[in-house]
Amino acid sequence: MLGENTGAENTAAPGSKIDRETAEAEFIRFCESNRIENDETAMNDEEIESFRDIKKRFIGACTQGLVEVDGTSINYTVSDFSPEGFKGKTVTIKRPGGYAFTAMDNFKEKESVHKLLGFMSAMTGQEIKFFSKIDIFDWKFFNAIASLFLAL
Repeated sequence: MLGENTGAENTAAPGSKIDRETAEAEFIRFCESNRIENDETAMNDEEIESFRDIKKRFIGACTQGLVEVDGTSINYTVSDFSPEGFKGKTVTIKRPGGYAFTAMDNFKEKESVHKLLGFMSAMTGQEIKFFSKIDIFDWKFFNAIASLFLAL
């Protein structure tokens, strides 16, 4: 289903389910395109545990047809668990820049979830309230991708 492994976009049609092996390759390709460390031998135990959770979530969403990798970006289709008006919506998650980090500055130190929402909002162009209305399944996916970038 994938084109050549060049860092170019995924050739799978949006919404099409892919097998686990292809989904794993998509995750590695996404990490490599974004220069995200994916070699577990270079990680400590805590990093490995966190990385594996993120990888599992990404692969699960891919095999369900919710993820399309497009170079350094992801097109994510909100699952049917989310309410009407949200489910089926495609949201592009872009590689964050400095703007995503400054978006976290709008919140107090103890507002860690709000800081994360600001970061996710900057990566997607969605308003913060979008994330408070989607299902936990979808929220956790956005959180996982944000965590990958925050760990850089």
